Amino acid sequence: MIKYGVWAMIAVLAFPLCRLRAQEAFPAWEYKINGGFNIGGTSPLPLPAEIRTISYSPLFPLPHVALEAIYRLNGRWGISAQIALDYKGFKVDDQVKNLYTEIEMSDEIYSGSFTGKNTTRLHNCFITLPVAATCRVGERWEVQAGMYVAWLYSAHFKGTASDGYIRRGSPVGEKTIVDRASFDFSDRQRPFDFGPLVAGEWSFSRRFAARGQIAWGLNPAFASDFTGIPYKMYHIYGTLGLSYRLTAH
Repeated sequence: MIKYGVWAMIAVLAFPLCRLRAQEAFPAWEYKINGGFNIGGTSPLPLPAEIRTISYSPLFPLPHVALEAIYRLNGRWGISAQIALDYKGFKVDDQVKNLYTEIEMSDEIYSGSFTGKNTTRLHNCFITLPVAATCRVGERWEVQAGMYVAWLYSAHFKGTASDGYIRRGSPVGEKTIVDRASFDFSDRQRPFDFGPLVAGEWSFSRRFAARGQIAWGLNPAFASDFTGIPYKMYHIYGTLGLSYRLTAH
C-alpha cells in the first residue's frame, strides 16, 4: 500500500514539472510573413444624398505584404507587431446632383455644385504598423484584435466630371456646361491614418495559414480645411491572403 502511495505522490509531483517543461519548450518569439490582396474603399458613412447612383469596382490585385513578430506569453495568448506595405484603392462611377466640388476645365478652377457624371480612381500606398493581442482558439484558429497606424507613402486620388453642369458657389449660382473636366486631390489627403484592426487565421499545415483582416480608418482621408469634397471619407479595407510561419511549432 505504501509502495503505491509513493508512486502516486511521484506522479502528482512529476505532472506539473512535465507541464512546465513543455511550456518552456514553447518558443517565446514567432515570426511570420503575411501576403495577400486589399479590397475595399475610401468612402463617406453613410453615402450622401447627392450621390444618386453608384458603380464600384475594386482595383485588383492590390498587394499587402507584412513581416510579423509575435511574442507568445503562453500557449494561447500573445502580442503581435507588424510592418506592412499596403496598396489600397478602387474605382467609382456615379451620377451626382448638386454635389459641391472643385474641378478644372480649360485651365480654370470651378468651385460649386456639380450635376452630372463623376469618375474617381484612388490608388494609395501605405506603410502600416499594426499592434494586436492574439489568441489561439483550438489547434488551427488564431484571432487578433488591435490598432494600426499608417503613413501615406504614395497618393493618387484623381478623376473626371462630365455630361453635366456646375453652378458656381451654390445650387442657384451661375451655370456652366461641363462636357469634360478633371480633378486631382492626391496631395490633399492626410499623410497619416489610424484605426482598429481585426484578423483571423486558419492553419492548414504546420507553416501555412489562410488569413483574413479588416482595417477601419478613423482619421478622415482629407484635411478639415479641404473643400473639394464636402463630407468626411474613411479608409475601410479588408485583406485576404496567406501567412507563412518562419518558426514552426
